[in-house]
Amino acid sequence: MKHAALTGFLGMLLCIALLGCADRQAVTPLLADETSAVAQQVARTMTPADQGLASWNDLAPAIDASLAYVASKASDDIAVAQDDVAVTWAEVAQSLHRLRALLPQLDDNPGLLAEQFLWLRLNDGAQFSGYYEAEVKASHKPSEKYCHPLYRRPPDLHTVMLGDFSPELIGMRLVYRIHEGGGIVPYYSRSEIEEGVLKGQELAWVTSALDAYFLQIQGSGRLHFEDGSVLSALYDGDNGRPYRSLGRRMIDEGLIPAEEISMQSIRAWLMAHPERQDEMLNYNPRYVFFRLRDEPLVGAIGRPLTPYVTLAVDRTTFPLGGALVYKTALPRQVADGSRAEPKPVVGIGLAQDTGGAIKYRRIDLFCGSGDRAAYEAGHLNMAGEVWLLLAR
Repeated sequence: MKHAALTGFLGMLLCIALLGCADRQAVTPLLADETSAVAQQVARTMTPADQGLASWNDLAPAIDASLAYVASKASDDIAVAQDDVAVTWAEVAQSLHRLRALLPQLDDNPGLLAEQFLWLRLNDGAQFSGYYEAEVKASHKPSEKYCHPLYRRPPDLHTVMLGDFSPELIGMRLVYRIHEGGGIVPYYSRSEIEEGVLKGQELAWVTSALDAYFLQIQGSGRLHFEDGSVLSALYDGDNGRPYRSLGRRMIDEGLIPAEEISMQSIRAWLMAHPERQDEMLNYNPRYVFFRLRDEPLVGAIGRPLTPYVTLAVDRTTFPLGGALVYKTALPRQVADGSRAEPKPVVGIGLAQDTGGAIKYRRIDLFCGSGDRAAYEAGHLNMAGEVWLLLAR
């Protein structure tokens, strides 16, 4: 397609998207001012220990990571626009600087958060899920054992951020490829990719399709290669197809009871029913691409993740990099492997990541690495509350 034709198509798409904004607002949760009394009550229940921190001062590196990201934005540009709420990058930066300056005082007086910030509540609450640093055995070359590929970002995948055209579309994007006969078309689906249309773009090989699938769901992870090397597989784009929840389908079909659904139970069911594995995995057409790096896992802001602080959000709901307060409960497992009562947690979070399944009210909490993190992330499906903090 010639450049002029592509520009014309994008202009038409922009008009369609803008015309649909009124319908979208009906389902998008809006932010509303919280009363100072509620903010004070929530702030005084917070403790850094709930987030694995010895002191609120330990938040400084994570806040600095958000500040570095926000510094790359034009201060007068809109970071998020939502009905009658519009937040600029300058306001996000000011709020982060205010929060960092208050850290030395928060251990003794957490109520300062209510005094120094306007709290914008996510109407109707949030739904929390979790993710973690997955660890997967891998090989640089295919073999009988390592026969399932992970793919690098293919050169024919193109992305346009629609927010560059209008603030109402911040966070929305178009992912496409150029069709051989001309024109643009959606990028290949999961089933098409699994059939081999990207042969030659393999990045690494793993032992099972489930390892590849769940690594994509997490968005990144650590690959332990046969030669003893360990590299991070970092998110490097996706095919732009809509995310479909495999867990929701299994509940709807009565395959797993709703109260038992988790990453672990889904994996166990798929292993027990190999004849349906391809069908079930292809139900989710979204496919994630990776790059290999000898560095820590990073989020959408390009900085390392911090357990129980980093939150993956819908960037049309919250500004990426922004300071948040969240309230939910973490799953717990007792020694015999059974579930215990969830542990309530009220914490200071930072919107440092995004994800294909993270839309509207969905918030994804980064739980770290190891067995405990895998359990928490795999079982976390809890209602909660989220507030955006803006400096007064």
